[in-house]
Amino acid sequence: MINTIKEYFEGLLANSSDDNKNNKSLELATAVLMIEISLADDHIDDRERDEIKKQMTTGFDLDDQTIQELIEAAEKEVDHSVSLYEFTSLLNDKLPMEDRVAVVKNLWRIAYADNVLDKYEEYYIRKVADLLYVAHSDFIKSKLDAAN
Repeated sequence: MINTIKEYFEGLLANSSDDNKNNKSLELATAVLMIEISLADDHIDDRERDEIKKQMTTGFDLDDQTIQELIEAAEKEVDHSVSLYEFTSLLNDKLPMEDRVAVVKNLWRIAYADNVLDKYEEYYIRKVADLLYVAHSDFIKSKLDAAN
């Protein structure tokens, strides 16, 4: 999956200015994490897909076609043994802690979208939160906020 996503990123970023590339990289890294969480239970439920689209539309500068292409690229390969470090390190370098906590909260929203919290979804969110250096208290608060 990582190669498919990397190829997709490179294609999207090829014709962008440096500032625009930086913003697109942050948006896409976050989007990939959301897709990974939704795929943790081996499929994307329609409610999870709708929540991903909602988060991408409201939080990012991505059009409907880009969102759909990214989701389709991620769905083609469901190998969860890939490293999330590449994406989380970019977010760590560019985002303040408040925004990284917001990323974790959005991941919880996606996990709860289908009204079933799968153990693998929770595992991946915990892993991402650790990689983003989000405090455990913020991790729990985000989970509770998203559950409500």
